[in-house]
Amino acid sequence: MTETNGERATGNDGERTGRDGSDPGTVTRRSVLAATAGAGLASTAGCAGVTTPADVSNAASIAGNVGYFVGPQEVADTDGVFLDARSRQQYRNEHVYGARLAPVEALTARRETDAGFVPDPDSLAAALGETGVAPTDDVVVYGSSVGSRVTRVVFALEYLGHRGDVFVLNGGYDSWNGRVGSGIREPRTRSYEPDPRSDLVATRDWLADRVGSFNADGPGLVDVRPPEAYLAARGSDVLVRSNERQGHLPGAIDVHWTGNVDGSRLADPGTLAGLYFNSAELDTGGPIVVYGQGNVDPTNTWVTLRALGAEGVRLYDGGFAEWANVPAELRGRCPVETKTTAVVETSGGLGGNDDGGFSCTG
Repeated sequence: MTETNGERATGNDGERTGRDGSDPGTVTRRSVLAATAGAGLASTAGCAGVTTPADVSNAASIAGNVGYFVGPQEVADTDGVFLDARSRQQYRNEHVYGARLAPVEALTARRETDAGFVPDPDSLAAALGETGVAPTDDVVVYGSSVGSRVTRVVFALEYLGHRGDVFVLNGGYDSWNGRVGSGIREPRTRSYEPDPRSDLVATRDWLADRVGSFNADGPGLVDVRPPEAYLAARGSDVLVRSNERQGHLPGAIDVHWTGNVDGSRLADPGTLAGLYFNSAELDTGGPIVVYGQGNVDPTNTWVTLRALGAEGVRLYDGGFAEWANVPAELRGRCPVETKTTAVVETSGGLGGNDDGGFSCTG
């Protein structure tokens, strides 16, 4: 075992190898997409009565999105940047060799506009610049699992118009069998020039203009919070007491985001397709808006829907925290309901410790 600047190598003579000593080989974006798309489609076979990605989207669209989720062997020899979305202490103890600590909290920054809250591109870009990431770098994001801390980083990159490829390590850090390091790595900072994509977000006003049409003749709308929050269940521990109003946006369908995850991996694509395109009856052609209490947990559903081939998926960055607490003069335009409900039951659950202090209430 060798030590290099605090990075501990587990392979022979410090070389990056798997635990079986094999050479994972060089991987390109195209080969990753081909492998993951094939695996994802195969896993949906035999799901009677379930609308699968193959049924609802063309193969090219699926291949272009499923590539978010890759296994450790597929990125073992990448010359891209690894971003660790776990806690600072977990990163200090051990991390992928050369990985940089993702500034997850800083990547939740938003600013208030006349139309409502939106991600703050300058703050997000500054935070990424502190990690030394360039807009053209390929990036692999990992956590303890594929939870919402990981997907918030992915969303931030995509929102900023990141030009390199962005991957998620499916299975989380425990699936990694390559070189590892320890300690805190301070990368050289650089300027990150954002090119914000407004088509990836929905504002309060954008939603208010469409109230009454969600999941009917208008956009799909998914509430990712637990059913108790969506239903405004009296006495429930998941209700956020600071919300002046409880319930959900009119017409929203509740699909709790933790159903996207099975342990430390993305849940079975066939099961997820059944949840979103069969039970929730979302249109993969979009638009689809996802929201939660804040702006972290809903990114998990945002990434998942894109991985399943859905187009036009938007994040409401202001979340229910903004909608429930608008000034009195806006409440007629931004109504909340509890009587009309649609809850899609989910299974699965989050493995590891990827909430990192964020609430799993959405």
